Amino acid sequence: MDLIKKIKKFPFVLAPMAGYTDYPFRILAREYGASLVFTEMVSVYSVIHHREKVSKILYFTKKEKPIGVQLFGNNSLLFYEAAKICVSLGFDLIDINFGCPANKVVRTKAGAYLHKDLKAVEETIKNTVKGAGKIPVSIKMRSGWDDNNKNFLDIAKIAEQNGVKIITLHPRTRLQMFKGKSNWEHIKKLKEHSKLFIIGNGDVTDRESAYKMLNETSCDAVMIGRAAIGNPFIFKEIKDKSYSPTFNEKINIAIKHLKLLYKFKGKRGIMEMRKYYSKYIKSIKDASEIRKKLVIEDDVEKITGMLKELKNN
Repeated sequence: MDLIKKIKKFPFVLAPMAGYTDYPFRILAREYGASLVFTEMVSVYSVIHHREKVSKILYFTKKEKPIGVQLFGNNSLLFYEAAKICVSLGFDLIDINFGCPANKVVRTKAGAYLHKDLKAVEETIKNTVKGAGKIPVSIKMRSGWDDNNKNFLDIAKIAEQNGVKIITLHPRTRLQMFKGKSNWEHIKKLKEHSKLFIIGNGDVTDRESAYKMLNETSCDAVMIGRAAIGNPFIFKEIKDKSYSPTFNEKINIAIKHLKLLYKFKGKRGIMEMRKYYSKYIKSIKDASEIRKKLVIEDDVEKITGMLKELKNN
């Protein structure tokens, strides 16, 4: 499979993250070497009935390819039509979210809730694979609902029997959310029991931990999420042991990120950029005070000027 061949060349991919992995973020991740990127998760209902409303989530360019779209929902039948639409839009991979632990998602019986309903998991996979046609389907899941209900191997078996090509495992339970340590032994166990392409995810924060996951679990690739926020450099750091971004480079990328967001989302983009400043400038003296000044400004040129003034600091 061409997509898997591409990932194997540099087996480090960007995780789908709600509120983060939009077009500007993905562009930067690809520039710094991520072999695969994903959209933010998007509901199958919205893809079918409110395409205009989620057009920003579904937007991508050739520069980002290969790119996957991550779908979630509680109606397995809708995954068929949503997958067909996503194929027509040109996505390279259709990913099913069985792992989101957020209350607002779980309350609708979507995301990680589906660890409690394996029949729904099976129907969702079947419909997605059918709708995707020749485009590969992946799933992203957790270890299980709680410590007494760890069913990732059961879901993997269902996935393998019904045409899924890639599995990403975040080895925490839903009740853990993002607390405690992820259990990499579950990734290792999954790799031992499944013939599919396995991507590990969880607690990868730098080059050392990325390769540690590969080596300890024998997974085929590593997915990086929170550690890449405001830090697209992590992919280049993993690839090149001698590379370390200078502060000036971080500022240049922060400016590029800001301008991409502004061009893509207008004033809303300026507001969304505020959550990234602390990441880009954290190594500088008085970073907290500087961030406070940046987040109250809403003029893109003024912010650009403020960021430029930090260079060579």
